[in-house]
Amino acid sequence: MQFEESDWRSMGGMRSNLNLFRTLFGPGHFRANAEVIENLGSLDWEISNADMAEIDVIFDRQGAITLPPGWLED
Repeated sequence: MQFEESDWRSMGGMRSNLNLFRTLFGPGHFRANAEVIENLGSLDWEISNADMAEIDVIFDRQGAITLPPGWLED
């Protein structure tokens, strides 16, 4: 399946992983996303250690870069 150039899915591979990471944690995005996470705490909801382990397995299988060496702007 092919996506339009403006669609985030069109990048594919590692570049999309880095762009997703930057969108979640990059300058101008982190504070807003952190506020959403804080608000989730008011729902009395949490991710168990077992669920986190399963997420880590998925990230490893997909080759997700969760700690990039630098930002693309650097």
